[in-house]
Amino acid sequence: MWCTKEPSEDQLIASKDLNEQIAIKILNKTNRIRASQGLEELLQDDEMDVLASLHSGNMITYDFFDHVDHEGKSPSERADDLDFVWSSIAENIGYVPWFENVSGCGDTRSAEAIAECVVEGWRNSPGHYVNMIGDYDELGVGVAFSQDSTAYFTQVFRIR
Repeated sequence: MWCTKEPSEDQLIASKDLNEQIAIKILNKTNRIRASQGLEELLQDDEMDVLASLHSGNMITYDFFDHVDHEGKSPSERADDLDFVWSSIAENIGYVPWFENVSGCGDTRSAEAIAECVVEGWRNSPGHYVNMIGDYDELGVGVAFSQDSTAYFTQVFRIR
């Protein structure tokens, strides 16, 4: 007789590549912050993951760090370009080196540690925190690594 059991979060994460592992952890950590404030969890959204991943990758490819991209477009304009439906969009960006001694974070050379570092950075920044606890219902997360092993992160929050 076979007994099947739902895989644990750690088992699911272990089967994903590093960027996906980090993105899942960022979503979960963001939802824990929201839960601590009595807020509903954000739902992972594939479209917002695409939007966030494109922005993280573009920040590396085109060497910028800003909400306005290399073409002068905002998060909402980028969503419109992809024909994504939205009534409100917000974005958090960040970067953290994959390194043994990151100021304020320590050793960030694991999915858990680097996700914790960036989420705590956002939580401690008033503007980023407002987005994290805002009146949104979906979240996309994009993670991309530069050649020097710096991770660039984008969170895109949406209300349809």
